[in-house]
Amino acid sequence: MRTVVLMVLLSVSPAVASGATPDPQVQFIRSIDRMMVELAPQSSRASASIKRAYRAHLVFLVLDEYDALADALNTGGLVPLPDDPRFNIKPRVDGMFPIGEKDLDNQESYLSARPATIGALMAVAAQVKSGPIEITSLVRHSEYQGALRKTNGNANTSIPMHTMGLAFDIALVNTPLSRVYEIRDVLERMQADGDILFIGERQQLVFHVVPSPSRLGHFTDVYARAVAASMSSDTPVIAATPVRDALRPYATAVVTAEVIDVAPTAAFAEEWWAAGGLKSDLTVEVPSPTASFVADERSFVSRLAARCLAAVAGLFASARSLIA
Repeated sequence: MRTVVLMVLLSVSPAVASGATPDPQVQFIRSIDRMMVELAPQSSRASASIKRAYRAHLVFLVLDEYDALADALNTGGLVPLPDDPRFNIKPRVDGMFPIGEKDLDNQESYLSARPATIGALMAVAAQVKSGPIEITSLVRHSEYQGALRKTNGNANTSIPMHTMGLAFDIALVNTPLSRVYEIRDVLERMQADGDILFIGERQQLVFHVVPSPSRLGHFTDVYARAVAASMSSDTPVIAATPVRDALRPYATAVVTAEVIDVAPTAAFAEEWWAAGGLKSDLTVEVPSPTASFVADERSFVSRLAARCLAAVAGLFASARSLIA
């Protein structure tokens, strides 16, 4: 991609030098390039954070070959990108550098990722007001990644997030400049909130986005709820609100506990069990562990008679002890 950009710049430089109006496409490319330069320090930090966070998961999640990718799709480890315009997502399936460009016969399989990745993509797209975001990469497998290294320098990485299904690339070249800046602002805001990590790739002119490890569960839930809503409603499926607002219902843990048994501590265990055979003038009723879960179906009269008999038995036991 860099070679193409440089050729465009060189081809118009004489016209610019002669005072002619610069080509709008050249101005566009220069603006994006300046933005990428400005983002370089934070991109470097994000790259280091991604490697630290996901290095340990590489062995367990990486998809080595196409069959592993297909199996993950069949078992739910990967999920397809929903084909619904309400999600504000436009995958590039034709033209230059489409998704699955190295294996177009199986392109549909590459229109997928981990559920958390799709959820994060949905959350980003929901906050971009000016139009859809174009996606050029989702999941890949290691063999595909190896073939891509010949034409894409960014494929040379020690932690290839695409081969784990944990990254997506947002294209910028075919996007209006105002929308490019809007997407950047959304990503910066979500990164500051701890939701995602993103890298501005200067060579390919894309935003490489990865969900933060601490948000994987949340974004998996976002995906599930959004897909369920899309199947049952014609209304927008994701509210365009900051992700931190969506997380507030989960901020306080709720614990429900039930007592199912009572036993003595070690210090009182001997006294507890030794008292089991002693006579007493006190009637104690201890239900079984499951009794509290079953409704007492006896009539009021039956329950009253049982209590009276227990009281009388207690009185006779007390009288015998006094006589003795």
